[in-house]
Amino acid sequence: MVLYFLALVFGLHIVMVNLGIAFSTVIPILKRKGEKENNEIYLRTSKQLMNFYAATYGLAGVFGTAFTVFLLSFYPSFIGLAGHLTFIPFGIAILAIVVHFFAITAYWYSWDKWKSDTHFLIGMILLISVYLIPLGFRAISAFLNLPQGLELTPKPHLDVVAALLNPTFLPLYLKSVTAALAAGFFTISSAYMLKYGKGDKEAIKIVEKFMPLATIAFTIAIVLGIIYAETLNLFVNYKFENAFGFLIAAKAKYDFSWLFIIKLAMFALQTIAIVSYLKIRKAWRFSKYIVAAGPASLIAIFAGEMLNSFSQYPYFVAKLADKEFVSSIPQPIRDYLAERLNLELSNPLATSMGLYTLTLVFLVPLLISAVIFLYILLFGKERSEALD
Repeated sequence: MVLYFLALVFGLHIVMVNLGIAFSTVIPILKRKGEKENNEIYLRTSKQLMNFYAATYGLAGVFGTAFTVFLLSFYPSFIGLAGHLTFIPFGIAILAIVVHFFAITAYWYSWDKWKSDTHFLIGMILLISVYLIPLGFRAISAFLNLPQGLELTPKPHLDVVAALLNPTFLPLYLKSVTAALAAGFFTISSAYMLKYGKGDKEAIKIVEKFMPLATIAFTIAIVLGIIYAETLNLFVNYKFENAFGFLIAAKAKYDFSWLFIIKLAMFALQTIAIVSYLKIRKAWRFSKYIVAAGPASLIAIFAGEMLNSFSQYPYFVAKLADKEFVSSIPQPIRDYLAERLNLELSNPLATSMGLYTLTLVFLVPLLISAVIFLYILLFGKERSEALD
């Protein structure tokens, strides 16, 4: 039950964060291009996307905070150890979050008020900072795959340079940001294809712009995903077998290949959308497949993140499944790490049904509020400029 609560709030947070990566990339570049070409459609779309991103950024923060609180409540020992060992990559991510927050605020409130060059400079801060956030967090994720850089003497600490050379880090980071761009481009194409179907003939220009980008990013993300999977096969075989299970005829201890199958199904929908785009690009018409591509890409992000996390169960660090690695850790540090890096050893309060009931009392209204908020934002009578 603990893991399902963590997975739910973390997954929702990740989906919104991935959209944020795409929007923070698209908005300043699209606005600048609109200014240079005097393209009113690009200028209006960049403002619409900024309105939507500014409105939903806080929602992503809510679920991120909820995940942090759950993790700290259920696994306080792990948080203490992880905070100590991954202080630098975690610090990079937090610093980037702070910078990104101020960049959003400055970019939003200075729109059409400051000089174009100054506004574009703030937009570049918005863009760069959004890529530094996953850089820090993916460094931590790579460490949880393979604790490269972990030094045990005189006390457990992290060699940051060695940690950044972790073979699973760069493939995971590049796969993550490329998949985020693909999901964002598909989502934008999906939304504007829907607008086109409702009578906004100019919306097809945005679909025409972003479907090729989505196709390129999607293809690259698949290649990088295969590379990342192969690094797991080479360096963290336990996690690799859990992730792909019966699909590779592996005797996995915990088979989570069903999550990968969901991801494949969403990939199939996105591929069909690409085929649809290729068929209609010379004579544009409404495509329900392109409309479906946005939600499919976000579900794929959710399933992929759950697969990456669950496949190392029951360890916070997947490499702990390697008996040879564990035996190389001297006592008493071995027992110290084993106690804090075991997902099955949660806070005793986590077994209380009263806690689950109380959590649901607060979590369900939060989810309902999020759904209502997004509905009003997109379709309400007093909607923002996001889809006007």
